[in-house]
Amino acid sequence: MRIGMSARARSNPRPSCRTRAKDVPKRLQRDLHLIEFDFVNYLQGRHTSKFTIRLYRCFLRRVARYLSKRGRSVTQLRLSDVPRLMRGCLPNWKAASRKPRQAGLRRWLRFIGRFDPPLPPVRWQRCLDEYDHFLRVDRCLADCTRVTARHALNRHLTWQFRRRPMRWKKVKASDLHRYTLFLCRILAPKSINDVLSILRQFFRFLHLRGECSPTLALAVPTVADFGRQRVPAILDDQQRNKFLAAFNRNSEVGRRDYAMAVCLLDLGLRAIEVSRLRVADINGGSRVLTVPAAKASAGRQLPLPRPVAMVLRDYLHHRPHTEVEQLFVGQTVLRGRPLSTGAIAAAMDRAYDRCGFRGGFGTHRLRHSFATRLYAHGATTKEIADLLGHRLVATTDHYTQTGDLRSLAQPWPS
Repeated sequence: MRIGMSARARSNPRPSCRTRAKDVPKRLQRDLHLIEFDFVNYLQGRHTSKFTIRLYRCFLRRVARYLSKRGRSVTQLRLSDVPRLMRGCLPNWKAASRKPRQAGLRRWLRFIGRFDPPLPPVRWQRCLDEYDHFLRVDRCLADCTRVTARHALNRHLTWQFRRRPMRWKKVKASDLHRYTLFLCRILAPKSINDVLSILRQFFRFLHLRGECSPTLALAVPTVADFGRQRVPAILDDQQRNKFLAAFNRNSEVGRRDYAMAVCLLDLGLRAIEVSRLRVADINGGSRVLTVPAAKASAGRQLPLPRPVAMVLRDYLHHRPHTEVEQLFVGQTVLRGRPLSTGAIAAAMDRAYDRCGFRGGFGTHRLRHSFATRLYAHGATTKEIADLLGHRLVATTDHYTQTGDLRSLAQPWPS
């Protein structure tokens, strides 16, 4: 039996989806399309969890509508607009709820290239733009790295040429030494070497273009930094056992934190790799763990020792039922949501406090302990580099701390 429409329904029909789409301003349509497709693809390329992507996307859609009513676009935002925008979009919200949404707004500013304030135009703006294009297209460097390089080069060019014309053939090695002494008065040794490394790469770029001699890059000095490098204290066998015993494996949170500690201490994973681990990455039959891509690493496969496999199997048996792919998720307030690197580091810091350890350096302390323990048992630095995911063996040398080497010294022949 067909029921007819009432007179009120016939007089006020519900607008269709097409009608509502036409009512949306074109600027808002472009903003929403940029959020739904380009920004989501950008987050997926950074291995962001589905829950975080959904949170950022919903909040940015709300921000886009809020700004559209005021005649603005989300592509015009600056970092200085964030506090006022958070007060306008989320009035009377708690700080715990505003913080993740503010993080999404900052990620959006990085995506559109408006997180860092633009440099004022200078006489050598064209040279900086060409070098920035080289770093972005040819070297595929991140935005933050390119902004740091622009600031460092702008400071050097201002000091070197001031109001004189920019002629690189008149720059001498003595000028670079005087500039290094100038940096020693305002920066720490590590920061100075970072700036000098940027200059060295810039001079090589100028040499490729034929604007300076190849010796100019070789003339950039290096500042000695003896004894200033802070090496994380490693855990010996006794401290390692005490650290693993600090987790309450009878509780859900303690069982999860213990599994994360085992991945950090017995597999040498980074915190970002632990947070990106998925359930599908564990192959219990072949005892292989697929480590997701992180930093400059494209991912790798590690053998899964039997004790580690048993710990992960026990955690999976008590893992909360959730649709997320990440292996480690929240157990209490954020139940079923993937853990961030900050949450993993906080769990390890609580274990340090329970053990009474002082001077901890977060999760990287466990990574150093893993490499040192393998080196002490006869593993080569190349084998350790493959397990840690290092491209250069020289990087692994900083992880293999052998402690006091006086016991290896041979007696002087009489």
